[in-house]
Amino acid sequence: MIRAFLVFVLFTLAMPAVAERRVALVIGNSDYLHATHLPNPQNDARAISEKLGTLGFEVFLHENLGGQDFRIALGIFAEEALRADLAVVFYAGHGIEMGGRNYLIPIDAKMTSEATAQFEAMSLESLLSTVRTAGKLGLIMLDACRDNPFANTMQRKNGTRAVSRGLAPITLEGEAGTLVSFAAQAGDTADDGIGMHSPYTEALLELLDQPGLEVGALFQKVTKVVKDKTGGRQKPMYRIQPPEDLVYLVPQDATNVLSPTELTPTAPQNSQEDPLIVYLAAVQSQTRSALEAFIAGYPNHAKTADAKKLLLDIADREFWAVTKQQDTISAYNTYILAFSDGQFSARAKARKKVLELAAAPKPTPAPQPSPQISGIQTSCPALNAGASVQNIRTNDTLYVRAGGGKNFPVVGELPYNANGVNLGSCSSSGWCAVTYGCISGYSFGKYLRRGTGGQSRSRYAGQYHVVNHPLDQKLNVRSGPSTKYAVIAELPPTAVGVTVADCQMQKGFSQPWCALHWQGISGWAYGKYLADIYERNPQP
Repeated sequence: MIRAFLVFVLFTLAMPAVAERRVALVIGNSDYLHATHLPNPQNDARAISEKLGTLGFEVFLHENLGGQDFRIALGIFAEEALRADLAVVFYAGHGIEMGGRNYLIPIDAKMTSEATAQFEAMSLESLLSTVRTAGKLGLIMLDACRDNPFANTMQRKNGTRAVSRGLAPITLEGEAGTLVSFAAQAGDTADDGIGMHSPYTEALLELLDQPGLEVGALFQKVTKVVKDKTGGRQKPMYRIQPPEDLVYLVPQDATNVLSPTELTPTAPQNSQEDPLIVYLAAVQSQTRSALEAFIAGYPNHAKTADAKKLLLDIADREFWAVTKQQDTISAYNTYILAFSDGQFSARAKARKKVLELAAAPKPTPAPQPSPQISGIQTSCPALNAGASVQNIRTNDTLYVRAGGGKNFPVVGELPYNANGVNLGSCSSSGWCAVTYGCISGYSFGKYLRRGTGGQSRSRYAGQYHVVNHPLDQKLNVRSGPSTKYAVIAELPPTAVGVTVADCQMQKGFSQPWCALHWQGISGWAYGKYLADIYERNPQP
């Protein structure tokens, strides 16, 4: 990536900009045969189609696609994406997560079981493989996190597992130049909207044609706009494998947006122009296109070297903006290599050092003497028994019920990576008595095993302390990850050395709930009142 970026910088200094081919597949599914009708996807698709057309995209618009038509439309678009610089897919309609993978649902899908549903629905991976063939950027925009009836029948097998709603998080691997935008963050659902469009589509229509927004910054603004529109209830997310070159849907200096037939480059018109005036105008504009036009029109002018330097400075600033947004050690290494003498080199090295220190192993804070606390429980069985939870995904939990059967009420939840579970006797129906610290009841034996280890470590796992809590109040510890569960213990507002196993986002809360253990107390507490040694709350 570094070599490709440097080649781009050097060659664009001496070459005029060339037109790029843009193609877009837009789908709006509203009229479902076996599920809830959605009023807005067709409206959303038509509006996005029109907007992308004004941005120079050749648009392939489809409405109410069944499974066969969906596959045909994607196959035709795959051929177009191969010959394009920018390939975009926008989908509005029902979507679902099954087994950690995301699927878009055609209007004729029945989705009666997970075993058959994966063959009826269109996987997100198939869309990714299509847009990744584009020369510069493959972009997918999914307004498909609506809460739908399919999830009710397929995500709660035998009533034994607590499963997240909405779509699952993804990781992008492979070639650079892929961005996937979700209308809501992992596990949450998105509004269909009470007007003509969903909040997510409204934000896209507002921002897609805004000049000077690099695509990463564009979808960062989409997140803020939707969050503001919904009063914080809905927060879009996006995942990006950055392209080698910065990509803009509309350049900063664009005065209007051309149709595909108008995007052909023209030769510089310099016969009647004073080169120095052209140069000064390009400098004043501080835009790539004006400087590139001057360099192409006057390659041997005395000011051409200065124009190339200014163009390199613009590339430096733009690359630094992306680097700050990514805010990773790898990103700062890339910037330092690409711009070793850049204007932000010192800041990049300083920030890289901070991140490296934060990533280095830190000694565990020494446990403080146990204070005298009053509460429902001040001591629970230690987490050193010989059983553990198994076959649960990293964004799931295991229900604990009041009795041995799915008809008993849920009284608690265990994290997917719970170790040290006290596993009691099991009935012939497969339900077993369990105790996990302060949480006790019955869970389905399919998700338990004698022996510890085997489950992956949570990214939230670590040592925390209580913060932002009134000094005269204690932090409630509950049997499950939300306020619907009973308070089973309390932590003092000065508690340190709190061990967190995992955290879970819950609908209606802006921060996750965390499974914790502290000096003989265990259960779930709200992550807003926990922080690591760097005073950071657990973040999704």
